[in-house]
Amino acid sequence: RGVSHARHAKETRPTMSVEDNHIQEVETSWDKVAALGVENVGVLLFKNIFTIAPEALQLFSFKDEPDLYESLALKAHGVNVVNTVGKAVAGLREFYTLIPALAALGERHVSYGILEVHYDVVGKALLMTLEQGLGKDFTPAVREAWSIVYDAVATTMIGDNYKK
Repeated sequence: RGVSHARHAKETRPTMSVEDNHIQEVETSWDKVAALGVENVGVLLFKNIFTIAPEALQLFSFKDEPDLYESLALKAHGVNVVNTVGKAVAGLREFYTLIPALAALGERHVSYGILEVHYDVVGKALLMTLEQGLGKDFTPAVREAWSIVYDAVATTMIGDNYKK
């Protein structure tokens, strides 16, 4: 009994479905990652984002911090992001309850200068972070599950925010 989610922003992509097995993989792997500490995971996520897209750093208030990865502002933002991911994971079984908050979060991100392409960067960085955090537990099934779930979340956040 998975969770269906139609693509809004990219109509060329098909309707997708988050199946129960995907949700289970995400929940189980998230518990392991969260055990590493939300601050550690948040900093690692942002390291990966800035490795993939160094120019993305310019979008953040902490861009000029001398020791970026020790920055209290970066750590606080990383904790916020990781906690938000945790809330999304906790709500996956009733995805429809997440839609209003994710849509609002996506709308706010437009005002921060976030572009639709940035969602792909974050998706790649998330998978890198999970792989680094989970090690051998980052199986092909876990990768697939997180890719599908992140796609549903990103699609919901993107919504119609970038329609021309």
